Amino acid sequence: MSTTNTVLNLPLTKKQNVSACRICGAPAHYVNFGVITCHSCKMFFRRNATIEQKTFKCHLGGYCEIKQDNRHMCASCRLKKCFQYGMTTDKFRPSRPKKSKTKSLVKVEPRYQSEKLPILNCLKPDHSLLTTSQWTLLSNLYNSFDESQLVFLGKSLADTHNSLQPVNVTYQRLVENYLLSIYETTGRYLRLNDDICKLSFTDRSILLRSAADNISSMASIFIIHHFDLFSLDSFLKTMSAMFDNCGISLVQWPMKFINPDIMIFKLALSLFSLSKTTYLYSPNISIDSTNSSTIFHIQNKYAEVTWKYLSYRYGCYEAVKYFHSIIYWLMALTMLICDVQTFSRHVDSIDSLVELTELTFILDDVEKIIDTK
Repeated sequence: MSTTNTVLNLPLTKKQNVSACRICGAPAHYVNFGVITCHSCKMFFRRNATIEQKTFKCHLGGYCEIKQDNRHMCASCRLKKCFQYGMTTDKFRPSRPKKSKTKSLVKVEPRYQSEKLPILNCLKPDHSLLTTSQWTLLSNLYNSFDESQLVFLGKSLADTHNSLQPVNVTYQRLVENYLLSIYETTGRYLRLNDDICKLSFTDRSILLRSAADNISSMASIFIIHHFDLFSLDSFLKTMSAMFDNCGISLVQWPMKFINPDIMIFKLALSLFSLSKTTYLYSPNISIDSTNSSTIFHIQNKYAEVTWKYLSYRYGCYEAVKYFHSIIYWLMALTMLICDVQTFSRHVDSIDSLVELTELTFILDDVEKIIDTK
């Protein structure tokens, strides 16, 4: 018997020892409508299962990968996945009958009559805010930065500390693997970002070092914040030995502005990847770009899709607050980069990363030239 059939036959009232929702992967322990799901997916299916599926439209061709941190982005693919995994409507409870109003002889007016102001309509998320190309860009920016290895190592650092008092040598090796993974993940992002790939050789050379600095610092701070690693004595002591207490204290300031929404983090990271502000702290790098307008165009494109996503996801009022936090986060990180660039460990890693990335881009350019002949 298949796994799916086994799940469908489990009693609905029995608590399961399964920790992942079949739809989005969030923690889950109960069978809802025939499938183990989290409460969010349960309520999503309850609200939308009886609505015609053609009402929902996928902007990415119907191939969205539904996860806990992006499950709200595409109702069409989420609902389709619910049905594919066997969720059914036959367990829906009928609506409670409404009480008859004929028995009431006195018409009671509500104590407060709320007036709907036109401006409130602007605060509601609108699915049409983003164009099809912007939904595609949003998906590309999300998938270009693969945080899975960093999350795994961050969790390992926390679990190792919490299990027993870790051996110093073993824990230091874990921290070193974590730092190495930061630079490897940064390199993959740079090579997968289509806008960076399409830049001219000169623009790319000018941009790569600052982009590598920015992305690696931003990603490291996000993981530290996510797993609260600075609260672990083992991690803090190891990092202090590798760097210094001043550097550690500087890292704690940008953490105040971090939003836990992974999508917001990745959009902020994309904005910061093209920031040239940090050239001020890199005197050996030329700040003259042959085509600055190209980079500004990319920045504007990222800024627009960031604002539209925030408006779509949270409404205009909350979007202003979140965008404001992103700006503060970028400003705090820009100041941090000045000190980060004084650590030889970081500088050497960035040098290797940039060299490898430039070589990859050059080989790709050569291959394209050969293909056109």
